[in-house]
Amino acid sequence: MGKNKDERIDKKQTNEKRPSKAKNKIIIIAIIAAIVATLAVVSNKLDSASTTRADNVPLIDAIECDIGESLVFHIHAHLDIFVNGNLIKVPAFIGINDNTCLYWLHTHLPDGIIHIESPQEKVFTLGQFFDIWKSTSTGMPPTDSAPIIYVNGQAVTTSLKDTPLHAHDEIALVYGNPPTKIPAFYQFPEGE
Repeated sequence: MGKNKDERIDKKQTNEKRPSKAKNKIIIIAIIAAIVATLAVVSNKLDSASTTRADNVPLIDAIECDIGESLVFHIHAHLDIFVNGNLIKVPAFIGINDNTCLYWLHTHLPDGIIHIESPQEKVFTLGQFFDIWKSTSTGMPPTDSAPIIYVNGQAVTTSLKDTPLHAHDEIALVYGNPPTKIPAFYQFPEGE
């Protein structure tokens, strides 16, 4: 009889030490909630940091110069400029202010690729890019006459100010005599 009593006491103590299944579920849910909350806070801080506007840098055509690149809206267009049939390079670092901020429209290399990286999806124009170019770089094409504008090999009647920049557009501006061939396509690097 003493042995049965001891076994019952041992079982009772073991059951008291073992948490209930309901208590385990609550602990697991609390841990998951804490992880999700932490990820949300970190993600929010990273998003805010990547699109924080640089101090003392003016807006250009309502386009900000942010501390980092924004990838909410991220497309590329290509620009060729011809003056009397000669190709003029589009400079690197248009829209990049002393490596402290990037305007939503900018170039990284002298390859003619316009990077459009904005925290909001909207239509940007060639005119906005030219205004950023004028404010942040040199080597602007002639401004004494309006160019003939070609988009994907077809002449358009829009002005620089009104020519939209769409993903993978090949834009050619012709000042004076045209080149022998107007580019209609640009092979973007993989992933752009």
